[in-house]
Amino acid sequence: MTLPSVAITELDGALGVLPPSAGKLYALVGASTGGSLAVNTPATYARVSDLVAALGVGPLLEASARAVERYGKPVVVVRTGQTTAGASSAIDATGAPTGTSVVTEHVGTEPFDDYDVRLEVLLGGVIATGPITLRWSVDGGRTFSAPVSLGTANFLTLGDTGVRLDFAAGTLVTGEFYAARTTAPQWNNTELAAALDALIASSVNWEIVHVVGPIDSTFFDTIESKLLGAAAKGKLGAWIGNTRVPTVGESEATYQASIAAAFASDAAVYGSLCAGACKLTSSVSGRVYKRPIAFEVAALTASVSEEINIADPNVGLLAVAIRDANGNPDEHDEAINPGLDDARFCVLRTIEGLQGVYVNRPLLFSPAGSDFQLMPHRRVMNLARAALRLYFIRRLNKPVLVDKTTGFILEEEAQEIEAGARAAMRSVLLAKPKASDVAFTLSRTDNLLSTKTMNGEARVTPLAYVEQIAIQVGFFNPALQVQAA
Repeated sequence: MTLPSVAITELDGALGVLPPSAGKLYALVGASTGGSLAVNTPATYARVSDLVAALGVGPLLEASARAVERYGKPVVVVRTGQTTAGASSAIDATGAPTGTSVVTEHVGTEPFDDYDVRLEVLLGGVIATGPITLRWSVDGGRTFSAPVSLGTANFLTLGDTGVRLDFAAGTLVTGEFYAARTTAPQWNNTELAAALDALIASSVNWEIVHVVGPIDSTFFDTIESKLLGAAAKGKLGAWIGNTRVPTVGESEATYQASIAAAFASDAAVYGSLCAGACKLTSSVSGRVYKRPIAFEVAALTASVSEEINIADPNVGLLAVAIRDANGNPDEHDEAINPGLDDARFCVLRTIEGLQGVYVNRPLLFSPAGSDFQLMPHRRVMNLARAALRLYFIRRLNKPVLVDKTTGFILEEEAQEIEAGARAAMRSVLLAKPKASDVAFTLSRTDNLLSTKTMNGEARVTPLAYVEQIAIQVGFFNPALQVQAA
Protein backbone atom coordinates (compact mmCIF):
# COMPACT_ATOMS: atom_id res chain seq x y z
CA MET A 1 0.00 0.00 0.00
CA THR A 2 1.32 3.45 -0.90
CA LEU A 3 1.53 5.87 2.03
CA PRO A 4 1.01 9.60 1.49
CA SER A 5 4.44 11.16 1.87
CA VAL A 6 6.67 14.12 1.07
CA ALA A 7 9.90 13.49 -0.85
CA ILE A 8 12.60 16.16 -0.86
CA THR A 9 15.53 15.73 -3.24
CA GLU A 10 18.64 17.59 -2.19
CA LEU A 11 20.68 19.16 -4.99
CA ASP A 12 24.46 19.26 -4.81
CA GLY A 13 26.43 21.38 -7.27
CA ALA A 14 24.02 24.30 -7.48
CA LEU A 15 26.67 26.73 -6.22
CA GLY A 16 29.18 25.80 -8.92
CA VAL A 17 32.59 24.16 -8.55
CA LEU A 18 34.43 25.10 -5.37
CA PRO A 19 38.11 24.76 -4.55
CA PRO A 20 39.41 21.26 -3.95
CA SER A 21 21.46 23.58 17.48
CA ALA A 22 19.15 24.54 19.28
CA GLY A 23 17.09 22.01 21.23
CA LYS A 24 18.76 18.96 19.73
CA LEU A 25 21.05 16.65 21.63
CA TYR A 26 24.61 15.64 20.94
CA ALA A 27 24.75 11.87 20.44
CA LEU A 28 27.70 9.54 20.95
CA VAL A 29 28.06 5.91 19.88
CA GLY A 30 30.93 3.75 21.09
CA ALA A 31 32.30 1.07 23.40
CA SER A 32 32.55 1.03 27.17
CA THR A 33 33.31 -1.69 29.70
CA GLY A 34 30.93 -2.24 32.60
CA GLY A 35 28.17 0.07 33.74
CA SER A 36 24.44 -0.44 33.82
CA LEU A 37 23.45 0.69 30.30
CA ALA A 38 22.48 -2.15 27.98
CA VAL A 39 23.98 -2.41 24.50
CA ASN A 40 22.07 -0.61 21.71
CA THR A 41 19.86 1.27 24.15
CA PRO A 42 19.96 5.06 23.62
CA ALA A 43 19.79 6.97 26.90
CA THR A 44 20.18 10.61 27.86
CA TYR A 45 22.40 11.89 30.68
CA ALA A 46 23.29 15.33 32.03
CA ARG A 47 25.77 14.50 34.83
CA VAL A 48 29.21 12.92 34.71
CA SER A 49 28.44 10.75 37.75
CA ASP A 50 25.42 9.26 35.97
CA LEU A 51 27.51 8.58 32.88
CA VAL A 52 30.09 6.74 35.00
CA ALA A 53 27.38 4.56 36.52
CA ALA A 54 25.86 3.83 33.12
CA LEU A 55 29.03 3.28 31.08
CA GLY A 56 31.75 2.07 33.45
CA VAL A 57 35.12 2.68 31.80
CA GLY A 58 36.22 3.38 28.24
CA PRO A 59 36.26 5.81 25.31
CA LEU A 60 32.49 6.34 25.17
CA LEU A 61 32.46 7.40 28.81
CA GLU A 62 35.43 9.71 28.35
CA ALA A 63 34.03 11.44 25.25
CA SER A 64 30.54 11.91 26.68
CA ALA A 65 31.78 13.06 30.10
CA ARG A 66 34.06 15.58 28.38
CA ALA A 67 31.11 17.06 26.48
CA VAL A 68 28.89 17.31 29.56
CA GLU A 69 31.60 18.79 31.78
CA ARG A 70 32.94 21.28 29.25
CA TYR A 71 29.75 22.46 27.54
CA GLY A 72 27.13 21.80 30.21
CA LYS A 73 24.59 20.16 27.91
CA PRO A 74 22.99 16.70 28.15
CA VAL A 75 24.08 13.97 25.76
CA VAL A 76 22.45 10.84 24.39
CA VAL A 77 24.74 7.80 24.37
CA VAL A 78 24.48 4.40 22.71
CA ARG A 79 26.76 1.68 23.97
CA THR A 80 27.90 -0.71 21.23
CA GLY A 81 28.93 -4.31 21.37
CA GLN A 82 32.71 -4.67 21.55
CA THR A 83 33.79 -7.89 19.90
CA THR A 84 37.25 -6.45 19.18
CA ALA A 85 39.08 -6.88 22.47
CA GLY A 86 41.41 -4.31 23.98
CA ALA A 87 45.08 -5.09 23.46
CA SER A 88 48.55 -3.98 24.51
CA SER A 89 51.79 -3.55 22.66
CA ALA A 90 54.80 -5.43 23.96
CA ILE A 91 56.37 -3.81 27.01
CA ASP A 92 58.86 -1.34 25.61
CA ALA A 93 62.07 -1.16 27.61
CA THR A 94 62.78 2.34 26.28
CA GLY A 95 64.73 3.21 29.37
CA ALA A 96 67.14 0.31 28.69
CA PRO A 97 66.55 -1.21 32.12
CA THR A 98 69.25 -3.46 33.50
CA GLY A 99 66.90 -5.39 35.79
CA THR A 100 66.62 -9.10 35.00
CA SER A 101 62.87 -9.45 35.57
CA VAL A 102 60.86 -9.64 32.33
CA VAL A 103 57.77 -7.40 32.54
CA THR A 104 54.71 -8.48 30.53
CA GLU A 105 51.01 -7.69 30.38
CA HIS A 106 48.98 -10.43 32.03
CA VAL A 107 47.39 -12.94 29.66
CA GLY A 108 43.66 -13.07 30.34
CA THR A 109 43.05 -9.38 31.07
CA GLU A 110 42.52 -6.59 28.60
CA PRO A 111 42.79 -2.79 28.87
CA PHE A 112 39.56 -0.82 29.03
CA ASP A 113 40.81 2.21 27.08
CA ASP A 114 43.64 3.71 25.03
CA TYR A 115 46.47 4.11 27.50
CA ASP A 116 50.12 5.16 27.39
CA VAL A 117 51.41 2.96 30.20
CA ARG A 118 54.55 3.94 32.06
CA LEU A 119 55.93 1.98 35.04
CA GLU A 120 58.72 3.56 37.09
CA VAL A 121 60.89 1.81 39.68
CA LEU A 122 61.26 4.09 42.70
CA LEU A 123 63.06 1.44 44.77
CA GLY A 124 64.48 -1.68 43.20
CA GLY A 125 64.80 -5.18 44.54
CA VAL A 126 64.19 -8.87 43.91
CA ILE A 127 60.73 -9.98 42.66
CA ALA A 128 58.70 -11.81 45.33
CA THR A 129 61.31 -10.85 47.91
CA GLY A 130 61.41 -7.06 47.94
CA PRO A 131 61.65 -4.37 48.91
CA ILE A 132 60.29 -2.92 45.64
CA THR A 133 58.39 0.37 45.28
CA LEU A 134 56.78 1.39 42.00
CA ARG A 135 54.57 4.08 40.56
CA TRP A 136 52.53 3.89 37.38
CA SER A 137 50.88 6.13 34.81
CA VAL A 138 48.41 5.44 32.01
CA ASP A 139 48.76 8.87 30.37
CA GLY A 140 52.40 8.72 29.37
CA GLY A 141 53.78 10.01 32.65
CA ARG A 142 51.77 13.22 32.77
CA THR A 143 50.08 12.03 35.97
CA PHE A 144 51.21 9.21 38.29
CA SER A 145 49.76 6.96 40.92
CA ALA A 146 50.89 7.16 44.52
CA PRO A 147 53.95 4.96 45.26
CA VAL A 148 53.01 1.28 45.52
CA SER A 149 54.95 -1.30 47.54
CA LEU A 150 55.05 -4.55 45.61
CA GLY A 151 55.91 -6.64 48.68
CA THR A 152 56.13 -10.33 47.80
CA ALA A 153 53.70 -10.11 44.86
CA ASN A 154 54.83 -10.81 41.31
CA PHE A 155 52.19 -8.68 39.57
CA LEU A 156 50.66 -5.18 39.73
CA THR A 157 47.12 -4.12 38.74
CA LEU A 158 46.92 -0.56 37.46
CA GLY A 159 43.78 0.73 39.16
CA ASP A 160 40.54 0.65 37.17
CA THR A 161 42.22 0.38 33.77
CA GLY A 162 42.02 -3.37 33.15
CA VAL A 163 45.82 -3.46 32.84
CA ARG A 164 47.81 -5.95 34.92
CA LEU A 165 51.60 -6.25 34.68
CA ASP A 166 53.35 -9.51 35.55
CA PHE A 167 56.95 -9.73 36.74
CA ALA A 168 59.06 -12.79 36.03
CA ALA A 169 61.68 -13.91 38.53
CA GLY A 170 64.60 -11.49 38.70
CA THR A 171 65.28 -7.92 39.73
CA LEU A 172 63.98 -4.41 39.13
CA VAL A 173 66.48 -1.55 39.39
CA THR A 174 65.89 1.85 41.02
CA GLY A 175 65.34 4.69 38.54
CA GLU A 176 64.46 2.54 35.54
CA PHE A 177 61.14 2.45 33.69
CA TYR A 178 59.00 0.42 31.28
CA ALA A 179 56.33 1.57 28.78
CA ALA A 180 53.52 0.20 26.60
CA ARG A 181 50.65 1.50 24.46
CA THR A 182 47.21 -0.11 24.76
CA THR A 183 44.11 0.04 22.60
CA ALA A 184 40.52 0.06 23.84
CA PRO A 185 37.89 -2.56 23.06
CA GLN A 186 35.93 -1.67 19.95
CA TRP A 187 32.85 -2.49 17.93
CA ASN A 188 32.95 -4.40 14.69
CA ASN A 189 31.02 -3.27 11.62
CA THR A 190 27.88 -5.22 12.52
CA GLU A 191 27.88 -3.84 16.06
CA LEU A 192 28.41 -0.29 14.82
CA ALA A 193 25.52 -0.60 12.37
CA ALA A 194 23.22 -1.97 15.09
CA ALA A 195 24.03 0.90 17.47
CA LEU A 196 23.41 3.50 14.77
CA ASP A 197 20.12 1.82 13.87
CA ALA A 198 19.08 1.99 17.52
CA LEU A 199 19.90 5.70 17.69
CA ILE A 200 18.06 6.48 14.45
CA ALA A 201 15.00 4.48 15.52
CA SER A 202 14.78 6.21 18.89
CA SER A 203 12.47 9.15 19.56
CA VAL A 204 15.35 11.18 20.98
CA ASN A 205 15.80 14.51 19.21
CA TRP A 206 19.49 14.48 18.26
CA GLU A 207 21.39 16.24 15.51
CA ILE A 208 25.10 15.33 15.54
CA VAL A 209 26.47 11.89 16.35
CA HIS A 210 30.08 11.33 17.34
CA VAL A 211 31.19 7.82 16.45
CA VAL A 212 33.79 7.10 19.14
CA GLY A 213 36.55 4.77 17.97
CA PRO A 214 39.05 4.63 15.10
CA ILE A 215 37.25 4.66 11.75
CA ASP A 216 38.52 2.83 8.69
CA SER A 217 37.11 2.91 5.17
CA THR A 218 34.57 0.15 5.83
CA PHE A 219 33.26 1.83 8.99
CA PHE A 220 33.16 5.15 7.10
CA ASP A 221 30.85 3.70 4.46
CA THR A 222 28.58 2.17 7.10
CA ILE A 223 28.19 5.43 9.01
CA GLU A 224 27.52 7.54 5.92
CA SER A 225 24.99 5.06 4.55
CA LYS A 226 23.11 5.01 7.87
CA LEU A 227 22.88 8.82 7.94
CA LEU A 228 21.76 8.91 4.32
CA GLY A 229 19.07 6.35 5.05
CA ALA A 230 17.90 8.27 8.11
CA ALA A 231 17.69 11.50 6.12
CA ALA A 232 15.52 9.82 3.49
CA LYS A 233 13.05 9.02 6.28
CA GLY A 234 13.08 12.57 7.61
CA LYS A 235 15.58 12.09 10.47
CA LEU A 236 18.24 14.60 9.56
CA GLY A 237 21.63 14.60 11.21
CA ALA A 238 25.37 14.68 10.67
CA TRP A 239 28.28 12.60 11.95
CA ILE A 240 31.80 13.26 13.17
CA GLY A 241 34.50 10.67 13.70
CA ASN A 242 38.26 10.16 13.72
CA THR A 243 40.72 8.03 11.82
CA ARG A 244 43.27 6.06 13.80
CA VAL A 245 45.82 8.19 15.61
CA PRO A 246 49.54 7.82 14.76
CA THR A 247 51.22 4.73 16.12
CA VAL A 248 54.29 4.89 18.36
CA GLY A 249 57.24 6.08 16.30
CA GLU A 250 55.18 6.73 13.13
CA SER A 251 56.46 9.81 11.31
CA GLU A 252 54.21 12.66 10.26
CA ALA A 253 54.85 11.94 6.58
CA THR A 254 54.08 8.23 6.96
CA TYR A 255 50.88 8.92 8.88
CA GLN A 256 49.62 11.45 6.34
CA ALA A 257 50.36 9.19 3.39
CA SER A 258 48.77 6.18 5.07
CA ILE A 259 45.41 7.69 5.97
CA ALA A 260 45.14 9.76 2.78
CA ALA A 261 45.50 6.55 0.76
CA ALA A 262 43.08 4.64 2.99
CA PHE A 263 40.22 7.10 2.36
CA ALA A 264 41.08 8.33 -1.14
CA SER A 265 38.01 6.72 -2.70
CA ASP A 266 35.57 7.67 0.09
CA ALA A 267 33.25 10.66 0.20
CA ALA A 268 30.52 11.93 2.51
CA VAL A 269 28.17 14.92 2.56
CA TYR A 270 26.84 14.05 6.01
CA GLY A 271 30.12 13.39 7.78
CA SER A 272 33.31 15.03 8.97
CA LEU A 273 36.36 12.78 9.37
CA CYS A 274 38.98 14.08 11.76
CA ALA A 275 42.64 13.08 11.77
CA GLY A 276 45.33 13.34 14.40
CA ALA A 277 45.45 13.37 18.18
CA CYS A 278 45.62 15.84 21.03
CA LYS A 279 46.13 15.79 24.77
CA LEU A 280 43.13 16.60 26.94
CA THR A 281 42.21 16.27 30.57
CA SER A 282 39.76 13.51 31.47
CA SER A 283 36.54 14.75 33.05
CA VAL A 284 36.39 11.44 34.92
CA SER A 285 39.89 10.79 36.31
CA GLY A 286 41.77 14.07 35.76
CA ARG A 287 44.43 12.23 33.76
CA VAL A 288 45.80 13.89 30.65
CA TYR A 289 45.15 11.37 27.89
CA LYS A 290 46.21 11.31 24.26
CA ARG A 291 42.86 11.35 22.43
CA PRO A 292 41.52 11.59 18.86
CA ILE A 293 40.76 15.24 18.10
CA ALA A 294 37.11 14.34 17.41
CA PHE A 295 36.62 14.22 21.19
CA GLU A 296 36.83 18.03 21.18
CA VAL A 297 35.78 18.87 17.61
CA ALA A 298 32.47 17.01 17.83
CA ALA A 299 31.53 18.36 21.25
CA LEU A 300 32.33 21.94 20.22
CA THR A 301 30.36 21.60 16.98
CA ALA A 302 27.30 20.33 18.84
CA SER A 303 27.50 23.22 21.32
CA VAL A 304 27.25 26.07 18.78
CA SER A 305 24.47 27.30 16.51
CA GLU A 306 24.15 25.57 13.15
CA GLU A 307 25.62 28.37 11.06
CA ILE A 308 28.75 28.82 13.20
CA ASN A 309 32.06 27.89 11.65
CA ILE A 310 34.16 26.56 14.54
CA ALA A 311 37.36 27.59 12.73
CA ASP A 312 36.48 31.15 13.80
CA PRO A 313 39.28 31.98 16.30
CA ASN A 314 36.74 33.88 18.41
CA VAL A 315 34.73 30.68 18.83
CA GLY A 316 37.08 27.75 18.47
CA LEU A 317 39.81 28.05 21.13
CA LEU A 318 40.14 24.45 22.29
CA ALA A 319 41.15 23.24 25.74
CA VAL A 320 43.63 20.73 24.33
CA ALA A 321 47.37 20.57 23.61
CA ILE A 322 49.24 19.45 20.50
CA ARG A 323 52.70 20.41 21.79
CA ASP A 324 54.89 18.90 24.48
CA ALA A 325 55.83 20.52 27.79
CA ASN A 326 58.65 22.41 26.06
CA GLY A 327 56.38 23.89 23.39
CA ASN A 328 57.53 21.60 20.59
CA PRO A 329 54.97 20.02 18.23
CA ASP A 330 54.24 16.39 19.14
CA GLU A 331 50.85 15.97 17.40
CA HIS A 332 49.64 16.95 13.95
CA ASP A 333 49.55 20.74 13.46
CA GLU A 334 48.29 21.74 10.01
CA ALA A 335 50.14 25.05 10.27
CA ILE A 336 53.45 23.20 10.57
CA ASN A 337 52.83 20.03 8.58
CA PRO A 338 50.14 20.87 6.00
CA GLY A 339 48.52 18.23 3.83
CA LEU A 340 45.67 16.57 5.70
CA ASP A 341 43.28 19.49 5.08
CA ASP A 342 43.90 19.10 1.34
CA ALA A 343 43.02 15.41 1.75
CA ARG A 344 39.62 16.54 3.22
CA PHE A 345 40.32 15.72 6.87
CA CYS A 346 39.29 18.02 9.71
CA VAL A 347 42.48 18.82 11.62
CA LEU A 348 43.85 21.13 14.30
CA ARG A 349 46.29 24.01 13.97
CA THR A 350 48.07 26.72 15.88
CA ILE A 351 47.95 30.38 14.84
CA GLU A 352 51.06 32.54 15.09
CA GLY A 353 50.44 35.35 17.54
CA LEU A 354 47.52 33.62 19.29
CA GLN A 355 47.74 31.26 22.22
CA GLY A 356 46.13 27.85 22.04
CA VAL A 357 44.85 25.34 19.50
CA TYR A 358 42.14 25.82 16.88
CA VAL A 359 40.22 23.84 14.26
CA ASN A 360 41.70 24.47 10.82
CA ARG A 361 38.40 24.03 8.93
CA PRO A 362 35.34 21.95 9.94
CA LEU A 363 35.44 20.09 6.65
CA LEU A 364 32.93 17.56 5.48
CA PHE A 365 34.59 14.63 3.71
CA SER A 366 32.80 15.68 0.54
CA PRO A 367 33.86 15.12 -3.07
CA ALA A 368 35.38 17.86 -5.22
CA GLY A 369 32.72 20.24 -6.52
CA SER A 370 30.28 19.63 -3.68
CA ASP A 371 28.32 22.54 -2.25
CA PHE A 372 28.64 20.83 1.12
CA GLN A 373 32.20 21.79 2.01
CA LEU A 374 31.85 22.70 5.68
CA MET A 375 29.84 21.30 8.56
CA PRO A 376 27.69 24.50 8.75
CA HIS A 377 26.54 23.79 5.18
CA ARG A 378 25.18 20.40 6.21
CA ARG A 379 23.61 21.67 9.42
CA VAL A 380 21.88 24.65 7.77
CA MET A 381 20.55 22.54 4.90
CA ASN A 382 19.17 20.07 7.42
CA LEU A 383 17.25 22.92 9.05
CA ALA A 384 15.76 23.93 5.70
CA ARG A 385 14.80 20.37 4.83
CA ALA A 386 13.19 19.74 8.21
CA ALA A 387 11.14 22.94 7.99
CA LEU A 388 9.94 22.13 4.49
CA ARG A 389 9.12 18.54 5.37
CA LEU A 390 7.03 19.54 8.37
CA TYR A 391 5.18 22.22 6.37
CA PHE A 392 4.35 19.91 3.49
CA ILE A 393 3.40 16.97 5.69
CA ARG A 394 0.58 19.21 6.88
CA ARG A 395 -0.43 19.78 3.26
CA LEU A 396 -0.83 16.08 2.48
CA ASN A 397 -4.40 15.10 1.54
CA LYS A 398 -5.67 18.67 1.88
CA PRO A 399 -8.01 19.71 -0.95
CA VAL A 400 -6.40 21.81 -3.67
CA LEU A 401 -8.36 23.86 -6.18
CA VAL A 402 -7.47 23.35 -9.83
CA ASP A 403 -8.27 25.50 -12.83
CA LYS A 404 -11.48 24.30 -14.46
CA THR A 405 -9.97 24.84 -17.91
CA THR A 406 -6.41 23.50 -17.61
CA GLY A 407 -6.75 21.12 -14.68
CA PHE A 408 -3.58 22.58 -13.18
CA ILE A 409 -3.35 24.21 -9.76
CA LEU A 410 -5.06 27.59 -9.42
CA GLU A 411 -2.59 30.46 -9.24
CA GLU A 412 -4.05 31.68 -5.94
CA GLU A 413 -3.54 28.24 -4.40
CA ALA A 414 0.03 28.04 -5.71
CA GLN A 415 0.93 31.43 -4.31
CA GLU A 416 -0.52 30.58 -0.91
CA ILE A 417 1.49 27.34 -0.75
CA GLU A 418 4.67 29.11 -1.85
CA ALA A 419 4.22 31.80 0.76
CA GLY A 420 3.78 29.17 3.46
CA ALA A 421 6.87 27.26 2.39
CA ARG A 422 8.99 30.41 2.31
CA ALA A 423 7.68 31.42 5.74
CA ALA A 424 8.60 28.02 7.15
CA MET A 425 12.15 28.33 5.80
CA ARG A 426 12.51 31.94 6.93
CA SER A 427 11.46 31.09 10.46
CA VAL A 428 14.39 28.71 10.97
CA LEU A 429 17.01 30.32 8.73
CA LEU A 430 16.46 34.08 8.67
CA ALA A 431 15.10 35.05 12.11
CA LYS A 432 18.65 34.66 13.39
CA PRO A 433 20.61 34.77 10.14
CA LYS A 434 21.75 31.22 9.43
CA ALA A 435 21.53 31.77 5.67
CA SER A 436 21.54 34.78 3.35
CA ASP A 437 18.19 34.11 1.69
CA VAL A 438 15.63 31.44 0.86
CA ALA A 439 13.35 30.86 -2.10
CA PHE A 440 10.59 28.45 -3.05
CA THR A 441 8.73 27.95 -6.32
CA LEU A 442 5.83 25.56 -6.92
CA SER A 443 5.23 23.92 -10.28
CA ARG A 444 2.21 25.24 -12.18
CA THR A 445 2.01 22.31 -14.61
CA ASP A 446 1.52 19.25 -12.38
CA ASN A 447 -1.44 17.05 -13.34
CA LEU A 448 -2.65 16.82 -9.76
CA LEU A 449 -5.92 15.08 -10.66
CA SER A 450 -4.13 12.14 -12.28
CA THR A 451 -0.72 11.89 -10.59
CA LYS A 452 -1.64 13.29 -7.14
CA THR A 453 1.93 14.59 -7.05
CA MET A 454 2.98 18.19 -6.46
CA ASN A 455 6.49 19.41 -7.33
CA GLY A 456 8.44 22.39 -6.04
CA GLU A 457 11.94 23.78 -5.88
CA ALA A 458 13.52 25.27 -2.76
CA ARG A 459 16.82 27.13 -2.64
CA VAL A 460 18.97 28.37 0.23
CA THR A 461 21.58 31.06 -0.28
CA PRO A 462 24.18 30.21 2.36
CA LEU A 463 26.34 32.48 4.45
CA ALA A 464 29.86 33.04 3.18
CA TYR A 465 32.87 32.13 5.32
CA VAL A 466 35.92 34.21 4.42
CA GLU A 467 39.12 32.15 4.46
CA GLN A 468 41.57 34.57 2.81
CA ILE A 469 42.02 38.29 3.49
CA ALA A 470 44.55 40.33 1.48
CA ILE A 471 45.61 43.73 2.85
CA GLN A 472 48.11 46.19 1.38
CA VAL A 473 50.26 48.10 3.84
CA GLY A 474 53.08 50.59 3.30
CA PHE A 475 54.65 53.80 4.55
CA PHE A 476 53.19 57.25 3.86
CA ASN A 477 55.22 60.46 3.60
CA PRO A 478 53.11 63.63 3.85
CA ALA A 479 56.03 65.73 2.56
CA LEU A 480 55.70 64.15 -0.86
CA GLN A 481 52.08 65.11 -1.23
CA VAL A 482 51.07 68.12 -3.34
CA GLN A 483 50.11 70.98 -1.04
CA ALA A 484 46.96 72.98 -1.78
CA ALA A 485 47.60 76.58 -2.84
